[in-house]
Amino acid sequence: MPGAPTRVSQYEVVEVSLGDSSETDARHKIVDVVFTDPEGNERRVPAFASRSRWRVRYSSSLVGTHRYRAEAPADDSFSGANGQIEVAPRDASGPLRAHGPIKVSCDRRRLEHADGTPFLWLADTWWYGFTDRVSLTEFSDLAALRARQGFSVVQIVAGLYPETMPFTPEARSSSGWVWSEDFTAPNSAWFDEADRRVVTLLDQDLIPCIVGSWGHYFRLMDPHQIFRHWRELIARWGAYPVVWCLAGEPPLPAQTSSERPGETLDTAKAALAATTEEAIPIALAGADLAVAEQLKRLNETAYALRDMEPFGRPVTIHSVPGVQPWHYLDDESLVDFWLLQTGHQGANSLEPAVTAIHEALAHEPAKPVINGEPSYEGIAGSSWQDTQRFFFWSHLLSGTAGHSYGAHGVWAFNNATIPGLYSGLAPAWNDAAKLPGAHQLGLGRRLLNSLPWHKFEPHPEWVSPSQHAGDRLLPYAAGTSGGPRVFYFPCHSVLRNELAYTSIRLHGLEDGLWQARLIDPTTGAVQQEFIVEPERDGSHSLSRGYNGASPLPSWADWLLLLQQAT
Repeated sequence: MPGAPTRVSQYEVVEVSLGDSSETDARHKIVDVVFTDPEGNERRVPAFASRSRWRVRYSSSLVGTHRYRAEAPADDSFSGANGQIEVAPRDASGPLRAHGPIKVSCDRRRLEHADGTPFLWLADTWWYGFTDRVSLTEFSDLAALRARQGFSVVQIVAGLYPETMPFTPEARSSSGWVWSEDFTAPNSAWFDEADRRVVTLLDQDLIPCIVGSWGHYFRLMDPHQIFRHWRELIARWGAYPVVWCLAGEPPLPAQTSSERPGETLDTAKAALAATTEEAIPIALAGADLAVAEQLKRLNETAYALRDMEPFGRPVTIHSVPGVQPWHYLDDESLVDFWLLQTGHQGANSLEPAVTAIHEALAHEPAKPVINGEPSYEGIAGSSWQDTQRFFFWSHLLSGTAGHSYGAHGVWAFNNATIPGLYSGLAPAWNDAAKLPGAHQLGLGRRLLNSLPWHKFEPHPEWVSPSQHAGDRLLPYAAGTSGGPRVFYFPCHSVLRNELAYTSIRLHGLEDGLWQARLIDPTTGAVQQEFIVEPERDGSHSLSRGYNGASPLPSWADWLLLLQQAT
């Protein structure tokens, strides 16, 4: 008979111990736990072995009694592993506990919490955050810093890292590698250690965006191993408010590997011409047969993830520059939103990044769009904070659901032992973590969160000159017709063209007065306040009335916030 029910609040995670496990069990046995919620719906949750016990984690938004029973094929030792969990109304301590995990909004353009509260994605990139180059204390301190700055997500790879082969020193944590060195089973000690880091992020209200593996692991591991890897990820972390990323850079071979020399994405046409559509269902321009097989396994994994995943966590996929992520998939419904990568060429990445964003926003069926990897701050001695501000504001005012930041040095947690992983020498991660771009993007998120940003629509016609397909460095505008309206004036346009605009004109203003605030995006401070009174045609020139003939106080970038005056 089951004992007294375990009691938890909505959205909280409970861990239930099911029974003893041996090392052989952990490698070969499959244990599922079937939960039945108060409405009679069943949910099959994978269990995991840890510290000589089988365990399962569970959470729900549905108040009431949830019953469970463990199942292990051809094994009756779990017949008594059943019981119930009592889910009580949630408390209000922190946004994740108060509002729940995130999902795609009804308009298919934004993300929101389970209770409908808008969620603005601002991620930091910690691909190697589970390695031993950063201690748990350092990891916790960095998480607290990013939370204070206003971040809401951390992007992190589950042990199968970019630009790294299996079982290399760069991929090691204090507990070894994510898999046993013979690839027979996941390393439970590695996951026990990683558990503490996942919880550390959640304690700071930072949602982990967990990348299952980098793309080349679809070639280095067989399908069974990849499925087993994802089963362990779901068992460990699926009950938490996480986001799943199917893979990073899905079509790329390992850059450190010597296998298949000369294999590049440039051999596509000949390779695909030699195959049939039935043999290679993914039509990715530039993929040879080996890469096509890699993508085929990616799609098999995506279907398996959808079948295994019991909690409905959002699924995304990371891309390579120049190829939009939907090109990797047989079925676009396998993912919930797009996570782009737009290149690391500093100022040369600015306009291509916006162009890629606009293309993704126009793609049907509509999904939320996020630039998951723009040019990292400090990479190749470039892409400093002004570049980071451009990415953030140009993307958000174009209609993205958020933005991902990265600092060169932090993404790989470079230190004195591993100073240049990879892309050339990088600053030590604890120095790179202090680069000013992170703070300034956090200020941007805080400003938007003070406004109904989730109702904003792009309106390039509200300002002239205005960004367009021929020049993405000109001003941006977005908002609601009755206000607020936010305008972004990039410094890059002035620097490239000396004075790209000597006057700025606002359009489409309704009758009445508007309160204007000119904001410095580097500090969040209001530099000037003034009243805008539209002319008869509903327009207004910023070169009049508050700064003589100059439209802006300096050649730096500026934000203008308009709200109807009361």
